Amino acid sequence: MKVFSLGSGFLRWIFFWATCVAGLNPWVFQANAAEWTIQPRLTVMETYTDNARMGGLGGAGGSGSEFITQVDPGVEITGVGRRFNTSTNYTLNNLYFAKNQSSIMRQQLSSNATAEILKDLFFVDGRADIFQQNAFLFGPQAFDNANLSGNIQDIRTWSVSPYLRHRFKNLASGELRYARSAVTSSARNFFSNTSDSVIASLNSGSAFRTLGWGMNYSNTQISRELGGGDLGSIELERIAGTLNYVVTPQFNLIGTGGYERNSFLSIRGKPSSHFWTAGFSWTPTTRTNVDASAGQRFFGSTFAGSIVHRTRRTVWNLSYVEDITTFGQQALQGGVILNPGSLGRLIPNIQDSQALLDQGLPITLSDPNNFLTNRLFLLRRLEASLALNGRKNSLIFRAFNFSMKSFTADDEDVGLIGAADAFLTRDTTQTGGNVLWNHRLSPLTSVNANFGYTRIHFDTTDQVDDMIIIMLGLNKRFTANTNGVLRYSHMRRESGRGNSDFSANTVSAILNMNF
Repeated sequence: MKVFSLGSGFLRWIFFWATCVAGLNPWVFQANAAEWTIQPRLTVMETYTDNARMGGLGGAGGSGSEFITQVDPGVEITGVGRRFNTSTNYTLNNLYFAKNQSSIMRQQLSSNATAEILKDLFFVDGRADIFQQNAFLFGPQAFDNANLSGNIQDIRTWSVSPYLRHRFKNLASGELRYARSAVTSSARNFFSNTSDSVIASLNSGSAFRTLGWGMNYSNTQISRELGGGDLGSIELERIAGTLNYVVTPQFNLIGTGGYERNSFLSIRGKPSSHFWTAGFSWTPTTRTNVDASAGQRFFGSTFAGSIVHRTRRTVWNLSYVEDITTFGQQALQGGVILNPGSLGRLIPNIQDSQALLDQGLPITLSDPNNFLTNRLFLLRRLEASLALNGRKNSLIFRAFNFSMKSFTADDEDVGLIGAADAFLTRDTTQTGGNVLWNHRLSPLTSVNANFGYTRIHFDTTDQVDDMIIIMLGLNKRFTANTNGVLRYSHMRRESGRGNSDFSANTVSAILNMNF
């Protein structure tokens, strides 16, 4: 079995990006005009597992031991010029299953670029991603690609966004942006979607010292397709005004009001209405930021907030968001369990997060699963984390509560997962967290541990799945460009659904080489 597809959307994005950069700066490949870094790498991994199918979607007997060899060449390319910057990280994930006598080839890509076409006026942003994720909540929830669970699917996304930005002296600043994006999946009967968005904003400048203002408009058309057939489009439109009252330089009161018009057929009442929010922004020190708001939208009361606090050795985070969204919109933000860089999302300081990764701390977290669905849903996500980085030890504590409440009919997912499972996943709540620990035995050697727990609650049936992940690892740096890892992992699911329990143990030896 082989999986190998770039997708036409990705190719269009690459062509557009290359045209923009080349048209902007025909000398960008010259050393004196831009700085380019090309870092090839190779990861070789040998894994033994006592349950390759993890209880088993797609395999007779469900479970079975397996030896898995992974050979993953990759390259990271970064370029910084006077009027552009770009970063591309690509891995070709090759898996060979000895007993099953099969192979899988998957691609993983994270690429983005920004070009300044006209100085201080016209810009273009672009992004393309290919990643894998657990497709459905009721299937085995793997923490990497080295399995035959049948629940791993490829997700491909791309986006291109040209925009104009202008400052009207100290009176106001404005931005007019167009964004086109697409999300596709290898899963059968998933609605591929393409989005076209127009976003306009005008916000007051420094001339308005006490009472600031803003006007914002957005319109998104989501076109959905299945097997080349047009399934119609959904329109999401929003217009809002904002007032910002400066009480002190550190404390602002913020209010918004407006109207949102949504064209989807809601199963929970009218999807359009006026809305309002009231809140504040507080920055007591340069290391602390607090934002909070509450209000009303068409689905009822709405809240949002975040707290970030940094000290010399710690990073504290608390955030809550909620919105009407789709799987595609979340995938464009990288909201998936197997998406690399989850650790970096918890630690805003890139240098701090990279330092922990260099010490061998696993990047795999027990993350909520943004599972595949064709429905629109109300997303509510609460997350808290604390990262402590000491001289010898690093610790990360994390907790989350993630709920998805469908606002469109189960029928949209019947072809994807069947009527029974569409009903099962109509409303879900995922609650859990992680404790990650790293101990440096020497400048070149460290040990680490990762304990993760997730409870998946299927609200419509009151069924519960408990997921547990335990990982223990030893990381050794042999040279500046080579390191090795020995890792033991245990995963277990205890389910209220029949024949859904499983456990899996794996032992892996990993060699990472940069060239």
